Order: sequence, then structure tokens, then C-alpha cells
Amino acid sequence: MYQFKFQTLLNHRRHQEEVCQQELAEAQRNLADALEKLKTLEQEKRENIQRLHAQQKERHNAANVLMFTNYIEQLSRSIEVQEQLLQHAAQKVTRKRDRLITVMKKRKTLEKLKEKGWLAYQQKIMRAERKFNDEVAATRYARKM
Repeated sequence: MYQFKFQTLLNHRRHQEEVCQQELAEAQRNLADALEKLKTLEQEKRENIQRLHAQQKERHNAANVLMFTNYIEQLSRSIEVQEQLLQHAAQKVTRKRDRLITVMKKRKTLEKLKEKGWLAYQQKIMRAERKFNDEVAATRYARKM
């Protein structure tokens, strides 16, 4: 029976790959959430700018205009912060993807080694069977003479 001597290591590499896949999926979800939040903030800023323009056209009091202006400035700062978070999340996705690729290469290397070992084992068994069959045939031939 064939026993791959690095089976424990192969199992560990498979587990590492699963963990890396989960981490990558989580990082991708975080990236999508950050992008969605950024889009929401930008949309809210556009809507408030339109409201500010409407307020200015209607010539309402200065307090309302100041309130809208301050809120739009706060949204601008929030957008800048969210863009930084988005960039950080994108970098994290890249790092997780690179890590996953590295782990997958290591696992595939072990699987190729296992496959080569399995093929060598099968060839060894086939040679042993051929040798046995040749000996049986030679013995039968010798008995007939």
C-alpha cells in the first residue's frame, strides 16, 4: 500500500489554503463595503450640494446656508478618510491574494510530488507482477520439459 511520507504536510497546506481563501473572501467583503460606503458618502455630498444651491436661490437665511456648508465640508473630510480606508482595504486584498497564491503553489508542489510517488509505486508493483508472472511461466515451462 502506498504511503505518501509528506501527507501530514500536504494536509496542513490544504488547511492553510482554506484559511487563506476565507481571509481573502473577508478582505474582499471589507473592500466592497468600503467602496459602497464611499459611494454613499459621495451621493450624500452631491445631494446636499444641490440642496445648498436651492437654498441659495431661494435666499433663505444665512444660518441654513452655513449649516449646509459645514455639513458638506464634514462630508468631504469623511470621503477623504473613506478613500484612505478603501485604499488600505485594496492593499489588504492584494496581500491576501498573494499569500493565497503562494500557499497554493506550495500545495500543488506537494501534490505533484505525491502523484510522482504514486506513479513510481504503481510501476514498482507492475514490475513485481511481471516478474512473478515470468517466474510462474518459466516454472510451468520447465515442468513440461
